[in-house]
Amino acid sequence: MSEQDKEKMLELLSGKAFSDLSETELAELAELEKLFPELENDDSFEIAASAVSLTNLDVSEPLPAHLQAKILADADKYFASPAEASASVRETSGEEEYQKTFAFEPKRSPWQWLGWLAAAFACIALAVNVWMTRFQPREIAGNATPTPTVTPQKLSPAQEREQLLNSVDTVQTTFTNPKNPGEILGDVAWSDSAQKGFLRLRGVPANDATKEQYQLWIFASNQDPKTPVDGGVFDVSESGEVIIPIDAKIKVQKPTLFAVTAEKPGGVVVSKQEKMMAIAKVET
Repeated sequence: MSEQDKEKMLELLSGKAFSDLSETELAELAELEKLFPELENDDSFEIAASAVSLTNLDVSEPLPAHLQAKILADADKYFASPAEASASVRETSGEEEYQKTFAFEPKRSPWQWLGWLAAAFACIALAVNVWMTRFQPREIAGNATPTPTVTPQKLSPAQEREQLLNSVDTVQTTFTNPKNPGEILGDVAWSDSAQKGFLRLRGVPANDATKEQYQLWIFASNQDPKTPVDGGVFDVSESGEVIIPIDAKIKVQKPTLFAVTAEKPGGVVVSKQEKMMAIAKVET
């Protein structure tokens, strides 16, 4: 026998009182009861379990009047004054009754008190578990259908251009060939309020990006004509129609002219305008 065996038996007795032992644990308890017969009939665990079960008992119904009167009458007799109690003692049959009145209960063994202590801890643990279950917020069921996330559809440059054309302040003008003004090469649309615009070109030769790139220049009322706004570089990889978003490096106000030049890869800060590819004048 060891202290661990005693602790294990107390743990199993506590579990038995709450009816949560497996078949294996019940068999283990039966073996330990042979080692510690003084704990076999200890009822402290059952009493503690009964006390826990009574916590949910409904006591809201009032006590019947006749039963309440009897309890009060019995209480008056039990809690009589010291003088009345002395008289009652004197009326008894002598020394024998006096000894019965002051008889002491037999002392409990230390293991019985340890059983009560274990039962008390079990009650506290159960009370904490009930509180956590009843009063803590419950998680939403895992099988709840999540709200689908709608991903906005990305518009193509052509669709964005159509939206821009519906803006009130959008200006639109035609690109022509500087060497042949009668040759239409596309158009340009621009909005001052949105600071956004698009080139639509067709018939412009495809470029080799390793040798040169096309660059847009915007002449505006808020900018010196000698230093037009850089509208970004772009490539034309096919001979058909292409739509290019304008990438203005600074704010543009009231554009007067759009020009496309061929420059070295990456573009330039100031163009010599030696190779003008298209030009679009804004009518005022």
